[in-house]
Amino acid sequence: MINERMKRLREKMEKRKATICSQRAVLYTRSFQQTEGEPYILRKAKAFAYTLEHMTIYMEPDSLIFGNQASHNFAAPIFPEYSIQWVIDELDTFEKRSGDIFYIDQQTKSDLRSIAPYWQGHTHEDRVNAHLTDSIRMAEKQGVLHRGGISMSGDGHIVPDHEMALKQGFRAIIDEAKTKLNTELSDEQKAFYQSVIISLEGALTYFKRYGKLAKELSIKETNPNRKQEYEVMSTMAMTMMEQGARSFYEAVEVTYMIHVLQMIESNGHSFCYGRFDQYLYPYYQQDRKSGLLTPEKALEIITHMFIMNSSLNKVRPYGHTKFSQGYPLYSNLVVGGLKPDGSDGTNDLTYMCIEAMHQCRLSEPNFSARYHANSPRSYLRACAKLIRTGCGMPSMFNDAIVAKGIMDLGICKEDALDYCPIGCVETGVPGKYGHRATGMTYVNWGKVLEIMLHDGVDPNTGICMLKGKPKETYDQLWAEWKRYLKFYSDISVACDAICDESLEIYDADPLASCLIQNAMKLGKTLKQGGCKYDVISQSNIGPSVVGNSLYTIKKLVYEDHTLTWEQLLNAMDENWQSEESMRIRNKILRLPKFGNDIDDVDQIVADVFDSYLELLPFYHTIRQGRGPEVSCYTMSTSNITSYVPNGFVVGATPDGRMAGSPLNEGCSPTQGTDQTGPTALINSVSKLPNVRVAAGQLLNMRLSPQTLAKEADLERFIDFLIVSAKKGIYHNQFNVVSSQELKEAQKYPEKHTDLIVRVAGYCAQFVSLMPEAQNAIIARTENTF
Repeated sequence: MINERMKRLREKMEKRKATICSQRAVLYTRSFQQTEGEPYILRKAKAFAYTLEHMTIYMEPDSLIFGNQASHNFAAPIFPEYSIQWVIDELDTFEKRSGDIFYIDQQTKSDLRSIAPYWQGHTHEDRVNAHLTDSIRMAEKQGVLHRGGISMSGDGHIVPDHEMALKQGFRAIIDEAKTKLNTELSDEQKAFYQSVIISLEGALTYFKRYGKLAKELSIKETNPNRKQEYEVMSTMAMTMMEQGARSFYEAVEVTYMIHVLQMIESNGHSFCYGRFDQYLYPYYQQDRKSGLLTPEKALEIITHMFIMNSSLNKVRPYGHTKFSQGYPLYSNLVVGGLKPDGSDGTNDLTYMCIEAMHQCRLSEPNFSARYHANSPRSYLRACAKLIRTGCGMPSMFNDAIVAKGIMDLGICKEDALDYCPIGCVETGVPGKYGHRATGMTYVNWGKVLEIMLHDGVDPNTGICMLKGKPKETYDQLWAEWKRYLKFYSDISVACDAICDESLEIYDADPLASCLIQNAMKLGKTLKQGGCKYDVISQSNIGPSVVGNSLYTIKKLVYEDHTLTWEQLLNAMDENWQSEESMRIRNKILRLPKFGNDIDDVDQIVADVFDSYLELLPFYHTIRQGRGPEVSCYTMSTSNITSYVPNGFVVGATPDGRMAGSPLNEGCSPTQGTDQTGPTALINSVSKLPNVRVAAGQLLNMRLSPQTLAKEADLERFIDFLIVSAKKGIYHNQFNVVSSQELKEAQKYPEKHTDLIVRVAGYCAQFVSLMPEAQNAIIARTENTF
């Protein structure tokens, strides 16, 4: 049972209101004004250290964990070096949003308006916009491409080498950088090592500030228990990371602090915790053996750390917020799974982390679980019980498929077995991957299909054309799809490169980089190539819609000849509104759809995946040959809530989908089209090239609460998970909530602030989502076993 203290802390996070904080922006501006003419990475490091020295710090009265990103709880800092114009444009509308509302006071508005002129024309966004090609701009205007955060914010999507950091401490890394400076280096390398020293010294100063604050609070505190806690915090913070972590408590605190520091350094998201139960277990064992720690105290520390993640926040432009709703940070934390040596890694902390999520049930951290053929059934049962609560967690990852996919990229088996989810469902090797396992340019496959069908039709005859010739066969139509897909994929990769070249300058992140293997060895930031593995992917949206649509055309136009091109296109163009169009749509809706274990349509969806995968060997990142041992593109179907706004710009599609409605999410079926149960669904997904989608294959399912109500139901669900793994499902995640409860929350949001739902590869408060995203979740099939 959650105690009263944790209940208060949890309730504070649940009821919190999002605000804007100008403090970081003002402090960074002040520092940058004093460092004109210096290398950009040094300017970033000095501004980072200056901010850590002067920003407001505080400790939550009930919390055992400390560390704040902004001046108050759930406030979002502004990062003017990445983008500023949209902030100024939206200052008076943050509170008027239909989702992800931010409150802002007049002083904050004044602060931001005062510093804006210094940055305008000199931001990451400005540089990207100056280098965009006409092709990219046209593809964006068409609604095919969306750059999202890569063109206006930091990168994130990274997992530090926690094991190394906790073992060595920051002082050892500083000393290593000083030693490197005494060797023969390029100017770029010198600036890197200098910036590492400045950044880590700033972090150590930041820790000591908390030590002094805790001491002051202990003097004022009248509760003897809390007074003692403040004293322990003070002692811990004053020397924290001057050497390695000395206790389990300190190791957890440092892990959280590294997370906060990364979020102050850069406004990327998906700064993740990796295999939390693995790298912290030695500290737990040590303190248990010495008698310094009880399991109850360890659970309390972990739960407090989990809850404190909900004190952090990020603000995005409203146009981007539509693609990423619910104040998400995607701070993934994973437990369980195989160790690098192939043995099972389940331990006492694994179960404690699951219990901690039971107690907090908040949307952060984004909690995941790895499992394999020999995972203990007791562990799977613990995961299933948490899923049954309806909090949307944990998200389940299949070790066999994920590790094999990573190995096929050229990464060694030991590293592949040590993988973790990063952000939503993208996967990579902690402490060795650079930025962006996924989340580069978003590509709207539904729009690609729409353009292909309309641009390739002779307006006079209504005959579908291929380079001026009628498409007489489905094979010709398929060749045309591949041609259009390559055309837009080429443009999207060029867009990635433009954004990456700018991020190499503006997202110089010495603190984050020095915690990834090879950065210190090479003297490079991650964006310069200072990582062991440089594996990235884009966000491709709508494969099920495309596959279902192509099946419709193949079946009705080319095989049965019951529908002409002119009839189909006319019905789509009028959005199925006339009597004749409705008749055609009803015929289409009766056709097989992906997700029902019907080979004919499932194979076409698999073909759609393959059509993209075959392009990837020809694409390269700008870091190839500059340091990483592996540098390549792979595929991911992690596309957050972008399947909703991407659907806004796509007209009716041949699968019977209405104009403007959502596309499908990840590799999941189009909403409501999987009608034959969860087993049929995973049978369909098992036919996809899951092992080749090496950056994350997202499957989202909704279950009726009655499905898991009884213990026998729970055991059946565990069997379902085991069978899913045997069938080669990459990943699965579950909402266990009824349509009735979701609709009730729409009507009375103030009564349902505790309703956490699995949105895409992440969870959020249901009531914080835009109505369109809420409706898309309600539209998912409510499965029963």
